Amino acid sequence: MTTAETMRAISQDTHGTPDVLQETLLPKPAPGVSEILVAVHAAGVNPTDWWNRAQSMSVTQMPLVLGWDVSGVVEAVGLGVTLFKPGDEVFGMLPYPGGVGAHAEYVTAPARVFTHKPAGIDHVQAGALPLAALTAYQALVDTAGVRAGQRVLIHAAAGGVGHLAVQIAKARGAYVIGTASAAKHDFVRSLGADEVIDYHSVDFTEVLSDIDVVLDSISRDSAARARSVAVLRPGGTLVSILPVPIDPAELTAIAERGIRYEPLLVEADHGGMQAIAALVETGALRAHIEATFPLAEAAKAHALGETGRTTGKIVLTVRDGGNAQLAQQLMQDLFTRGDTAIVDRLLRPDYIQHNPLAPDGPDALKYFVATTRQQFPQVAFEPRRVISDGDLVLLHSRNVLVPGTPGVAAFDIFRFQDGKIAEHWDVLQEVPATTASGNDMFATLSEPRSEAFGQRWFTAYHKKLVTAFVDELLVGKDLAAIDTYVDTEYREHNPNIADGAAGLKAGLGSYFEQFPQLSVTPKRVIAQGDLVAVHSHYIDTPGERGRAVLDLFRVRDAKIVEHWNAEQEVPETAANDNTMF
Repeated sequence: MTTAETMRAISQDTHGTPDVLQETLLPKPAPGVSEILVAVHAAGVNPTDWWNRAQSMSVTQMPLVLGWDVSGVVEAVGLGVTLFKPGDEVFGMLPYPGGVGAHAEYVTAPARVFTHKPAGIDHVQAGALPLAALTAYQALVDTAGVRAGQRVLIHAAAGGVGHLAVQIAKARGAYVIGTASAAKHDFVRSLGADEVIDYHSVDFTEVLSDIDVVLDSISRDSAARARSVAVLRPGGTLVSILPVPIDPAELTAIAERGIRYEPLLVEADHGGMQAIAALVETGALRAHIEATFPLAEAAKAHALGETGRTTGKIVLTVRDGGNAQLAQQLMQDLFTRGDTAIVDRLLRPDYIQHNPLAPDGPDALKYFVATTRQQFPQVAFEPRRVISDGDLVLLHSRNVLVPGTPGVAAFDIFRFQDGKIAEHWDVLQEVPATTASGNDMFATLSEPRSEAFGQRWFTAYHKKLVTAFVDELLVGKDLAAIDTYVDTEYREHNPNIADGAAGLKAGLGSYFEQFPQLSVTPKRVIAQGDLVAVHSHYIDTPGERGRAVLDLFRVRDAKIVEHWNAEQEVPETAANDNTMF
């Protein structure tokens, strides 16, 4: 059992096969000057982990605790740290290569290798990103300067670095070509790739030319590198992320062709992590998780990674990620993977359902998911933000039933009891083709795009502020509340209301005039950090069944700066005997 002075870690005393990895107890570290102590919730496993496990490469010390990817919660801060406080959720990459040690319950590192974890992803997602995403970002953005319209070739586009690089290049406006086995082409295209080449059956040098940037994670010798050089235009850039030597004569030959060659070793980078967090917040970047293993099964994670057949990332889960992570895992397993086994693990036998289409009970949910996936076999669940407040978890997501369609804005509320889901409410709204503001219903547009520094410590204050705002504006119909509570840079995601305090005042003023007997009854308020959600029953005209509405507000510096919502009509009949509230 772990005591206050020790922690579980995966350590090795010698190099070798995955069997050399053993769970052990080590002293729990303490943060030094400018460092933070992070309670690790999830940690990615990368090729550099199994390479360094098998032989001495970038790290040489023994005994050795591997791992550079970290997502977790700040437990303590060292002298001089101002960026974080205990309780903050953070993610980042330990200084590479010497800062190794993430495959443990706790880790210390310089504060500035971390940034705040985006609220819309869980620790598993966040733990998958740092090393691979920083590698891709530093290669494509910092080194190659990829810009809109350029042609970018990404080798191993379904791999850990590759699948993130495709998304980053697309976010920069590039035309992206990836190499991958035929079985992974649909996956790479789903990331945004414009072309995918099967490296087993097609010689990319025969079909490509005038490439601006090549991201190379596969070439270990001059002959392999020459193939990538051959497709680059004069003035193009080849970035290699493999730690292999290159002869000076080869460098000269590449330069004489007018091509820039850059070998990259990833660096811990606070600014880079902030850029990655911003991409996550806007929905432009997401890690694909091939598999997760508990910390004690790190050897199995290494063995899987070494097969070379994985897609995306492998992650170690170090401790219970909390109710928010469980809720996201439930939705991912059910609607993305079609795996209903999680229902028996996470739902109470007396589970209560407020979705009018589904009866109560775990078996009814399994049937509902099965029929939904039968009707919509390519349904996708895309979480955007999550907040947890006591026994309640709110998930805001975009659910796409048919690829290529705008999808549905969804808010799911789960109530946990004794570690299992006891109750569920949701509000679903189809995404329209156009909006009054020009904003979509999901993006984060207010600055900063990740949770603002300091906001997370004012959850109770933000909850009180938004509750007062809803009471004055929506319950009391007092438009003057907008002047009191809403920021001048207010951004609106309701498709019928324009940005700004004036847009909100005009939209709601017209609504109040149209329905003078409107009643709004808040049912529950859920808050975490700078996000506050209000689940309400709206009745436009007395006697009507009304609508279920979920309003999600973002607060910054005591003002409401952004709003998302969804609304759904209350049907005449339901599959259960419960209301939607």
